[in-house]
Amino acid sequence: MDFVAIDFETAMSSFTSLCSMGICVVKNNRIVDRKGIYIRPEPFEFNPYNIKIHGIRPEMVAHMPTFDKYWREIKPYIAGKTVIAHNASFDIVALCATLDMYKIPYPEFNYLCTVKLSQKAYPELPSHKLNKLCDALGIKFHHHQAYDDAYACARVMLRILEDYSLMTLSEVEECFDMEIGHVFEGCHIKCRKHKKKISGGK
Repeated sequence: MDFVAIDFETAMSSFTSLCSMGICVVKNNRIVDRKGIYIRPEPFEFNPYNIKIHGIRPEMVAHMPTFDKYWREIKPYIAGKTVIAHNASFDIVALCATLDMYKIPYPEFNYLCTVKLSQKAYPELPSHKLNKLCDALGIKFHHHQAYDDAYACARVMLRILEDYSLMTLSEVEECFDMEIGHVFEGCHIKCRKHKKKISGGK
């Protein structure tokens, strides 16, 4: 299966305050590329709580490009791809909100949340937070570093594909009865843990 795992860190609670992005590319179930970038958030403000979580300080990104300047480089990793994120309700919303802020049209892509997926794949685990999940699956990484979080998310996805002998996104959707998320120009359809039931009858 081919997919791209992404992760964002933010300078504040705002979805648009992106200060770091991690990308991990998987082709034919093999990790073939990893990328991490620092981003200058707009406005240029940091919350001490966020700094404590990810360790990114204002001086580390003060001279880095803003997200819109990176977009030409980032877009090919996402457009037309299957994108995964751990807690996609944060990462995909952050991406869309930031694109909105810069008035950049959404690229078209499918996406899947590995929190929701791992909850269905490993219901016996007490926690599905990325660090706890990776501990249970034997995956080593540095938590809250976007470069490593994207890698860990990709490894979780690969482990689920292996454990359940799945090869395609449609097989994942069918096996776990999940609803895949979709993003396209002007629209964001959320990924859901359970498919919507279609009512019938008169």
